[in-house]
Amino acid sequence: MTTIYICGDDIPQSESKGLVDTDKIKAKLKSMRCSVVNPTEMAFAKMSWSDTLQNRIELLKNSQAVYVLPNWKDSIMARIELTVAMDLKLHTLFHPTSNKEIKQIITSLGN
Repeated sequence: MTTIYICGDDIPQSESKGLVDTDKIKAKLKSMRCSVVNPTEMAFAKMSWSDTLQNRIELLKNSQAVYVLPNWKDSIMARIELTVAMDLKLHTLFHPTSNKEIKQIITSLGN
């Protein structure tokens, strides 16, 4: 199963002011038989910033692709994650991405 890491801040739909609904993205990816890693749903709040970063890097290392939300430029963590993903040569999907583009990535990863 292809693991896709979601990069960018997860903003609740009620506060999004037109930004992306991350739950819909996760549902779309899961419907395509992908495992989805959304670090904003994990218990990093009690960790130091450097421990949080280290844990996110480990999650990226265990992923085959990264799905980048449009607000990635607003978050230092997301910019670092994208840099790490590029260094790891992960397939990168920038929102919005069509189902066809996602399927092509999944197929090329051997899913």
